[in-house]
Amino acid sequence: MTKTIRFGAASVAMFAALGLSTAAHADTAAADATAEVLAALELTNTDALNFGTVILSATSTGGTVNVDAAGTRACAGDVVCGPAGAEQAAGFTVTGTAGSNVSVAVQDLVANPVSLTHTGNVGSTNAEHNIELTALVDSAGGSYTGFSGSEAFTVGGTIALDGSEIAGTYEGTFDVTVAYQ
Repeated sequence: MTKTIRFGAASVAMFAALGLSTAAHADTAAADATAEVLAALELTNTDALNFGTVILSATSTGGTVNVDAAGTRACAGDVVCGPAGAEQAAGFTVTGTAGSNVSVAVQDLVANPVSLTHTGNVGSTNAEHNIELTALVDSAGGSYTGFSGSEAFTVGGTIALDGSEIAGTYEGTFDVTVAYQ
């Protein structure tokens, strides 16, 4: 009988080791997978930032010209605003998916300065052939919460003249970036 008990105990131990002594329980659950696709944002420049005509006297020590996001111009220092009419803020239109949040960022002029260069002297590094763009501001306030799908905004800016600029037209470019938040 001792052999029978040992054999029975060995059989129980073997089934327990193999995991056959208890019934295994498995369960399966399904999960949904989703993705939202947003239309690509498209940014279009509709108007250039124009500081209009400004006047420097022969003894000018310079100054600034500001065109705000509404297109209003102000001159300071030894810079006199010329005839009104040409000045305007830059215009932009952005289109994309309605109901989303969209950020608007103007170029960081500290990290990436912009010079307006005299059109008759492109490529010149002489200070009298450059006017520095010192500030940019957008009418969107940096973002659209609950974007309508199509928004128009403007960008104003400030230029600094040192008084040594020669007569003529000065041009340059700056970047505006829009992105989904």
